[in-house]
Amino acid sequence: MDMSVSPSFALARLRAGHHRFRVGAAPAPTGPVGAPVAAILSCADPQPEASIVFGGVDVFAVRAAGLRVGPAVLGSLEYAVGHLGVPLVVVLGHTACSLPHGSGPERIRATVDALRRHSPLLDQTARSGRCVLHGMLWHDAGRTLGEIRPVVAVPAARRTGRRRPPNRAEVRTT
Repeated sequence: MDMSVSPSFALARLRAGHHRFRVGAAPAPTGPVGAPVAAILSCADPQPEASIVFGGVDVFAVRAAGLRVGPAVLGSLEYAVGHLGVPLVVVLGHTACSLPHGSGPERIRATVDALRRHSPLLDQTARSGRCVLHGMLWHDAGRTLGEIRPVVAVPAARRTGRRRPPNRAEVRTT
């Protein structure tokens, strides 16, 4: 992969590929062998293959039941980022998941968090901006993709004093 390709360019290529898929256009021309645009972690539950959903764009595909993050998933994604130099990792869930924990929006966010928490390489490349971890959701009924925005952690408000009067259980009598 050409290291000058930005994560935003890679995401734009995937979006353009999905548009080709939606309108029934010919798949994207393939690039050099071994030069994927992105790494895609998708659910193993039946759904279209990532390369089909993204209109033939060359991707490094990894599938795991319920988007579970284990050693094989981590190793595969770290290889794609560290060795192949992909600038984008997409966690791709879907709406009609039959697995107990599913692979909807909350599972996608939890998986992105787990990838960063369990992989120093993925966390470091994400912090540096060399690689972006992004969530997407395949809507089975409409055959469309939606973006999953990360939940931004808001710092807890600092409590400066009691905000409510005490209840009877909190008041001690002597």
